Amino acid sequence: MRVSSNTQYIMGTYNLQSKGSQLNRLNEQLSTLKRINRASDDPVSAAALVDVSQSKSMTTQQSSNAKAAASQLAITDAILGNVTDTVISIKTLAVQAGNTLLTNEDRRAIQNEMREKAKELIALANSTDGASNYIFGGTDKSQPPFTLTIQATAPQLDINYQGNDQRQYMAISSSREIAVTEPGSLVFGRTSTPPVPIPPALSAPPTSAGNELWQSLSVFDGALSVGPVDPNYVANMAAVIQGLDDGLSQVLASRASLGSRMQETDSLIEMGDALNVQYASQISNLEDLDLAKAVSDFEIARTALEVTQKTFAQVKNLSLFNYL
Repeated sequence: MRVSSNTQYIMGTYNLQSKGSQLNRLNEQLSTLKRINRASDDPVSAAALVDVSQSKSMTTQQSSNAKAAASQLAITDAILGNVTDTVISIKTLAVQAGNTLLTNEDRRAIQNEMREKAKELIALANSTDGASNYIFGGTDKSQPPFTLTIQATAPQLDINYQGNDQRQYMAISSSREIAVTEPGSLVFGRTSTPPVPIPPALSAPPTSAGNELWQSLSVFDGALSVGPVDPNYVANMAAVIQGLDDGLSQVLASRASLGSRMQETDSLIEMGDALNVQYASQISNLEDLDLAKAVSDFEIARTALEVTQKTFAQVKNLSLFNYL
């Protein structure tokens, strides 16, 4: 075998580059504390790392959506809790108003308080979320879902719904969308206008299904305006109390529906957090650096490079021309 000076230089350069590249790779691993910084470091583990990272990213996004949905549902539930308290307060006023011995001043005071409570109910029904979107307007976020007008003629208390009947949905998983709102027409009803004109005797008209809350308020207001001179006053007040109970049941049914969805989002959040812990563990096993081994390999590689440099420096001086 004949070894020329050119061959010596080529082999020496290759060894220097190889040892330098190895040292640079180990130095990069020590800097990032990661075993895999590019696919060429470990192609199989790098591919597995991409898959696990994508799964973790998807789970994180779904958990984020579930938390946003849970927050929206919690806001709606809190509002309906206040609605429940207000309806109960109005029912207490209706029980007080059932006393036929009250004076006109007493009934007027109850009517004023009842109207303030009605305004409070409308304000709650027109609540917005943190982004100023109306919660109970269905998918119509551009205007308050309910209007309240106190008219000069009977029925004086006029309430109407101007939203739509659709729910707002949010994706909480790749295969599940959950309703985060309830349309106000389903929770409170559409109108206070009775299904038939109020008879001359001002007896309580039959309420239409789903509108009992608003229609009971209208009948309550009308009865207080006339007082016991109406022979149907006691029957009207009994109908008001029954209508308030029916309206309250409707609100509570909506809260129950919200509660079941809140449970679902809570379960999904817990599952997502558990999965993220598992994915983080898998990612750590794939890419985390064995620090002690890396430091040892770095020292070995640095020593090897220094030896290679010294050897190359000595070999490059070997030439037949030195003996001529």
